[in-house]
Order: sequence, then C-alpha cells, then structure tokens
Amino acid sequence: MNRRTLLTTTFVSGIFLAGVAQDRENDPSTFIWNPALSPTGPVLVWVNLKTQTAAVYRDGIEIGSCLVSTGHEGFETPTGVFHILEKDADHHSSQYNNASMPFTERLTSGGVALHAGGLPGYPSSHGCVHLPYEFSKRLFGITELGATVIITNDAETGGVSSGHRIEFSEHDTAEFHWAPQDSPHGPVAILYSAADGQLEIIRNGVLIGKGPAHFKAMTPKPEGTYTYVLDGWSKDPLGKEVHPSWHQVGGPANSREVKAFSHIQTDPRLSHILEAVLAPGAVLVITKDPISKATRSQPGFQIMSTAVAAR
Repeated sequence: MNRRTLLTTTFVSGIFLAGVAQDRENDPSTFIWNPALSPTGPVLVWVNLKTQTAAVYRDGIEIGSCLVSTGHEGFETPTGVFHILEKDADHHSSQYNNASMPFTERLTSGGVALHAGGLPGYPSSHGCVHLPYEFSKRLFGITELGATVIITNDAETGGVSSGHRIEFSEHDTAEFHWAPQDSPHGPVAILYSAADGQLEIIRNGVLIGKGPAHFKAMTPKPEGTYTYVLDGWSKDPLGKEVHPSWHQVGGPANSREVKAFSHIQTDPRLSHILEAVLAPGAVLVITKDPISKATRSQPGFQIMSTAVAAR
C-alpha cells in the first residue's frame, strides 16, 4: 500500500468510525509534500474524482498528494484536461457571497478552479477542487500559468512507470491547423482522441495545432485515458534509433503493462512539428473518449464532457 492509499484509507475510516464528517482543511495529515524528490521541472496536477485525491508531479516524479473535495450532485466537477489560466492568492467568489477562495488557480472560463476549501470527506463544492489550505499554498508557489491539470474519474492505480515508447509516425497528407505564433512559449500538452481521430497541440494553455491522426493497424488501442510525461530521448537496444521515452502517471487498471503505442500516424508535416515542440516535461494524453466541443473551455479543452455550472 503506498502512502497516498494509506492516507485515504485512514481518513475514510476515521469518518465512518466517527459517524460525523469533519472539515479537515487545516489538518496536516491530509497531505504529503516532498518537493526535494524533484526540485525543478514542469508541474502536472492529477485529480481523481472517484478517490477524492490529488497528486502533483514535477518532471514526471510525484512530489505530493492530498485529499480533495470536488463538486456535489448538480455541480459536478468536469473531467478532462485543463490548464491553469489565472492565479490569485487572495481570490473571493463573485457568485457565492464573496466567499474566500485562497490560492485560486482557475481552470475554466466558467470558474472551475483549484483552491483551498472545506474537506468534509465527500464531494461538497460547487464544482471547484478544494485542497488542504497548506497544500494549496505550496502548490500555488510552484505552478505557472499554462500548467496542465487532469481531472479523471478513472480508478486509482498508484505510482508511476517509466520506459514507455509512444511515437508519431508519418502517414497520408491531410489538412491541419498550425499557429505557433498564438503561444510562442510555455509548457506543451498533446491530446490524442482515438474516438475523434484527432490530435491537438496545446502550448501554455493555448491551442496552437491540430490535425487528423489514427493508430497504426494492429496497434493496441486505449481502454481509457492514459497520461504520460516526456523524460527525454533513448536509443533502441541496437543503438541505431533514437525515440522519445515517457513516464506514465495515470491510466486505468493494468494500463502500465502497455509499454508502447506504436504508432500514432499523422500528416508528415504535423509529425515533424510534434518532434520540434516536444521537450522534457511535455504532457501527452491518449484517450478513447471524444473531445467535447460543447463544453470546451477556451483556451483550454475538455474531454469526457460533464455540465459545468457558472461560478
């Protein structure tokens, strides 16, 4: 049992034994924080609605985890892939009686955000992700605008695994969108939806490229949503070919046994563009689910659509 599982089990057991939910926003036992495990690099936040937990990865290494409280019935927190659009350490809600929302990191135009808030042990917010106060303060201190936040309802799998090989190979030419000038710098996230046959490139939270893509014949297909962080480039056993090497940090049960999606095929020009924008710390999401156009939050995007209530 890893430390995060033990933390969650203890918390849930405490509530059921007591029979009364207690707010634990200021309880230090609700989180783990060890930034020395990875002092620098891009930050990725992973929120799990099913387990009501969150994990923070820096440069692909888990440096913290905590309990959370997400949206209750009627105000469900949307699942998907988001980016931090705005940060405000002393934010107050414009919709809910000027309520204090310390260390707000906004994810959608509708107001869904990460911030310090009540932790009664069950979903209780109006759609935001409540974090322990001290944890939210520390997270606020290491994130940048454009950082990736993934919210999922997949079952918890725990830990990370390395040595995954996912490449983008050339196929037939096709029309694609490419506008790097819309966001010249910042963290890169790539989304591939098998359902849509679509690949999107996001930089600093802004869509800069997209085009058709599909799996090569006989390639294992995703059974859920998989998340990877780029470690760098490795040589094959014969030392003749260099390929990107990825850490997996999220996915359905047993998904870490799939060591390669070889290959995701796309227009040759888009394939070369991907090679140019990739850098260690880039995030790749591969999903069987469609990209939801109806609930897309500019300049981010969302998958696995859920209604988003205004904040």
